[in-house]
Amino acid sequence: MKRMLILSALTGVLAVTGCSTLKDAVGQDTSGMHETHSTTANTAPVTSKNGVLVDSANHMTLYTYDKDSKNMSECGKVCLVAWPAFMAPDDAKASGKFAPFKRADGKHQWAMNGMPLYFYANDTEAGDMNGDDKFDVWHVVPAN
Repeated sequence: MKRMLILSALTGVLAVTGCSTLKDAVGQDTSGMHETHSTTANTAPVTSKNGVLVDSANHMTLYTYDKDSKNMSECGKVCLVAWPAFMAPDDAKASGKFAPFKRADGKHQWAMNGMPLYFYANDTEAGDMNGDDKFDVWHVVPAN
C-alpha cells in the first residue's frame, strides 16, 4: 500500500509538470521556496534583464501563474517544488506595483499587481526563461 502511494505521488508530480523524469520536474532546487528577500528598505528586490522581471540578487526570471487570483496562490506543495515562490520577509512593505501577501501556509510572497510571483526550478542560469508559456499557464513577467 505504501509503495502504491509513493508511486501515485511520483506519477502525480510528473503529470502536473509534464516531465518524463523527476530531475526534469524539480530541477536543481527541491525546497519549494527561494529564500530571496528584500533590501533593508523591505521593498521588492526586483530589476529587469533582457526585457523581463528578475530578482535583483541572482537575476533569476520571475513568473506568474494563470490559475492564481489576486493575492492568492493556487500553487500548492507539489507545484512549489517546480515553481518556488518568490518569498518576502514578514515586515515587507508595498512599493508601487509590488506588495507582499500572506500565503495559506502563513509565509509571505511577493506579488506584482496582486499576482503572485514565482521562480522556475529548471532555470539554472541568470536570465534563463525555460518556464515561459509552460503548459500555457506560466508566463515570464515583462519589465514595463
